[in-house]
Amino acid sequence: MIVLYTLGFLAVVVVIFIITARVEGVSERRYGYKFFTWGNLALTSIGYFIILYGGKWFLEASTKGGDILNGQILVGIGVMLVSGIFLNHIRNTGLVFGVIVGVYQLLLYIPLSVMSAFALFVGVAWALETKPVYNIN
Repeated sequence: MIVLYTLGFLAVVVVIFIITARVEGVSERRYGYKFFTWGNLALTSIGYFIILYGGKWFLEASTKGGDILNGQILVGIGVMLVSGIFLNHIRNTGLVFGVIVGVYQLLLYIPLSVMSAFALFVGVAWALETKPVYNIN
């Protein structure tokens, strides 16, 4: 059964990759605009993590009787960041195409944000383990 789950997961990943490549091709040909860039992934990931952290802060403050405004401000900043990216897509393409592909991208970037954060942490941990090299002549 594990083999079937693995094959199904790989099939879904391949289908998502094919859909993304075709949508990106149509977007570049028709509008001269790229949806799926590293910059968009980075900004969307930052926005998602600000929303997540602000929501945690808000819930913790509301259960302990603390100041909930800090969490609300962070959630607002994260929502504005993600909304700005979404509105930029609509501005650079048409309304219908921008909304459909923008929602697809924002949903696709949820797991990619988690994976990129994990890759960032691994890279930072690896860089911190790098030892200096001394050259004694």
